[in-house]
Amino acid sequence: MNNQKERLLNEEVNCEVCSQSSTGVGCECCCNGSQNITFKPCEDVIDYTVGPFDLKCEGRFLKVRVRLKNVCCNRKINVGVLVCEPVDGTFYTRGFKACQIVVPGTGCKDVTIDEFCFVFPDEDLCRSKTYVVKVVAHYAEFPSFPFCPC
Repeated sequence: MNNQKERLLNEEVNCEVCSQSSTGVGCECCCNGSQNITFKPCEDVIDYTVGPFDLKCEGRFLKVRVRLKNVCCNRKINVGVLVCEPVDGTFYTRGFKACQIVVPGTGCKDVTIDEFCFVFPDEDLCRSKTYVVKVVAHYAEFPSFPFCPC
């Protein structure tokens, strides 16, 4: 490959065209780089090395399932999942999700609530990362109490 082609392939490529959106806000994650490759007439094969390009917009994906024990059936339950990151002894909230469920059936049973999903942008996947997952769950509705001043 000649020096001019090598220089073109190793230049940093501006990908603004890839990240434009109708809102005017983009995170430039669509395109790591690009290179035009043109075949000349009667040219069958081109052997190019494209890059190097840095990985962009990498991150981590956390999928949490919550298991609750001895849940009374046919009652509404509020469930919240809080994801915190410990940084120098302080916990910072990085994500929170909540849902309300009703467990069908009668009596009590153990229940698994699937797929509370969280995404965390992280440019350095080569290092470890620790998160603390906390769960809050409680019954959401109670019968009226005659002595309640509400």
